[in-house]
Amino acid sequence: MDIYIAGSFRHKHGVRLLGNALRALGCRILDWTEKATPPPGLTPAQRRAWMDTDQAGGQVFDFCRQACLTADMVIYYGSSGQDAGVEVGLAAGAGVPLLGIRGPLEAPGLMLHGAMTCWVEEVEDAVALVGKLLDLLRTDAPPDPDGPEAVGRLLTALRRRKVDAGAA
Repeated sequence: MDIYIAGSFRHKHGVRLLGNALRALGCRILDWTEKATPPPGLTPAQRRAWMDTDQAGGQVFDFCRQACLTADMVIYYGSSGQDAGVEVGLAAGAGVPLLGIRGPLEAPGLMLHGAMTCWVEEVEDAVALVGKLLDLLRTDAPPDPDGPEAVGRLLTALRRRKVDAGAA
């Protein structure tokens, strides 16, 4: 499964750790953190300016946009800012299933909340959920009717996306 993690640059380390945990499950991570790396020696203000203006010649934007449109799933790593919100919007518009990890003090607004296929509270919950989804996708099994509703919603969305991609 190809996964893109939409998160703030200030969460870069957490996004990388989440990506590593998902890779260990067999996922392919469409990793913006490898591209969004300012040159060494910049001050914090210069790093921010580099990120905000995509000094990599538009490569970071192009990569992230394409990843949001083509991933099997996008995970929102909260609480994140406007760029992650735009990425969520791109993915939602393209029909990509969205899993939200609510930030510790986050109260997502109407649009962000509504865009998610489902929400979890902790990173560990997201990793466990993706692990369950991978098992169900590999075996083509139905979700446990007594299991978490989030599994069924995401599984349905992932299978629908796979069918839609095959029809295109």
